[in-house]
Amino acid sequence: MNFEDFVIEENSKNSSEIIPIIFKDKKYWIKKARATFSSKLHKFYYSLFPFEVLLPVKNKTAKEAMTFETLKIEKFKEYGVNTPQVVFKNEDFFVLEDCGKTVNSYIRKRDITKEKMYYFIDNLLIELSKIHNNNDFHGGAQARNFTYYEGKIFTIDLEDSFEDNIDLKLLQFRDFLLLLLSFTKTRASFQLDYRYIIDKYISLTNNNDFKNRLIKLANKISFLIFLSDIKLINKLLGRDVKSFFKLFKLLKNL
Repeated sequence: MNFEDFVIEENSKNSSEIIPIIFKDKKYWIKKARATFSSKLHKFYYSLFPFEVLLPVKNKTAKEAMTFETLKIEKFKEYGVNTPQVVFKNEDFFVLEDCGKTVNSYIRKRDITKEKMYYFIDNLLIELSKIHNNNDFHGGAQARNFTYYEGKIFTIDLEDSFEDNIDLKLLQFRDFLLLLLSFTKTRASFQLDYRYIIDKYISLTNNNDFKNRLIKLANKISFLIFLSDIKLINKLLGRDVKSFFKLFKLLKNL
């Protein structure tokens, strides 16, 4: 059986949106076309709390989203950004070469060393800066949307886009904010140096105003930060939420 027939058969047998497959001892991923949209509830929350991370995505049909993502993968390759190879595509799905495990799976390990953590952080910032320095954005720049394979960071999950009237710098700031927030989910035994991370990103991109944007955002949610410090409320918060507020307390004092 040739590769095309194999992937079509494997896709027909599995209803999952993303399917791992092995062909001739090599791993690939089938990614089915899926629409992008933000729910009415999401849009309602954004109307109440217009924070960058809540920015609604552009509505696209499954076919439009797949075309957008595969074209963006090729565009990113032209920038020198590491992206997986698209090896097959039809109207219903496309197939990517395997590019390792998500970076998130590494940085969430409890026994990760500082050296290894900052190795991943530095390389994530380098890949994100390549995108931003080419006047583009990721759209979902959490650590889980980057992978690590054979010493390289790869960029994945690029289907999200936004309305044309949205300022590019806002989208880039949203990317960086999402990446910072994903770092709060680490289970490492040490505290991350967010000042270092912010300064490193700025040195790579010259987006100097992003520090002020972070401070303004932290000030916007000052009341929530205040509530999180109340002992009774703090006891009810999960570890990730506590880390979120710890980050924003630091951002207020940059």
